[in-house]
Amino acid sequence: MSKQPTFRIVDGERIPGLSRPVFVRNGDHHYLEQLGIYADGVIDCWEELLTLEEFAADLRRGRIVTRFEEGARAAVHATVEWEFSKVNGHLTPESLYAEIRDDIDDLNGRPDSTARALRALQEFRADPTEKRRAVLRAAYEEIPEHERHAALADHSVGDIPLYDLAMGPGGNVTAEDYQEALDYFDEEWGDPLEWLARQDQEPEPADGSVLLHEWHAPEDWSEDASPSAALRNEYPAPVRIVDVTYRNVHEAWLAVDPAPEARTAVMAALLRAKYDQHPELADLLMATGSTRILYRANSFTLSEVTFWGYEGAGRNWMGRLLEATRAELHARRLGLPH
Repeated sequence: MSKQPTFRIVDGERIPGLSRPVFVRNGDHHYLEQLGIYADGVIDCWEELLTLEEFAADLRRGRIVTRFEEGARAAVHATVEWEFSKVNGHLTPESLYAEIRDDIDDLNGRPDSTARALRALQEFRADPTEKRRAVLRAAYEEIPEHERHAALADHSVGDIPLYDLAMGPGGNVTAEDYQEALDYFDEEWGDPLEWLARQDQEPEPADGSVLLHEWHAPEDWSEDASPSAALRNEYPAPVRIVDVTYRNVHEAWLAVDPAPEARTAVMAALLRAKYDQHPELADLLMATGSTRILYRANSFTLSEVTFWGYEGAGRNWMGRLLEATRAELHARRLGLPH
């Protein structure tokens, strides 16, 4: 169904979203309303803000309607009323829920169910074990049912080869079907290892910006991490604030937990402490020159992603604060006021 970009403002922050039509049941009427789906996981249903779990509950109890009996009454407020006849619906509660879950992933720049299934497909092709097939089957079944036919972007076959590999030979999939699916992917998709390598290679931003995309827990950082990875908040660079030492900026941030109105000032103070206390990291930050810094905010909570990160319509405040810290370091080295 048609979706349009939208947004809502929370504490001065612009939260990107999508708007789509749905039917909401009230008594014996079904009202056509616009559903707001937002990057922070909030869903606006008939002027009521719901979590994804609360929305799923509304689907289960029939407040959000996807199927209609013949003769069911419907309306658009103050515009028109009608009764359904010869109803041919394509959605189920499960598929609508899965679609909206995908929308939230897309708004946050995360892989949606189709992308996850395609990765599971290539991992299975590279290592065709039953364990891998189970992962592929689960990933395939997460794709909204009404969107599975488009998963391979090949209208000549739909999702048949993907289904056949996910289910394996036996039952509805004959040995001949299964071999045809293997042949299809060998001919059309090529080497799965090459595909996976391309997917795992983070593209350079077209404008030459510095992209900070790596995330690890402090104990999981490896010595071969890229130099720019040290600019992330999770990087294990101990930061002393007053009389407490934290493992990194991220842990200090969680301990402080500032109010929304003060969060940029608090984060700026933590960044100054990090680079003041680690001159070698200050050199790395200054080495980025005057280029734009884009920060993937995957260490923050979902509601904070679009504030701190650049993904989608994110405001990239972490990147902007790193740029401001870099400018202060340059000014200090030049003996200028800052």
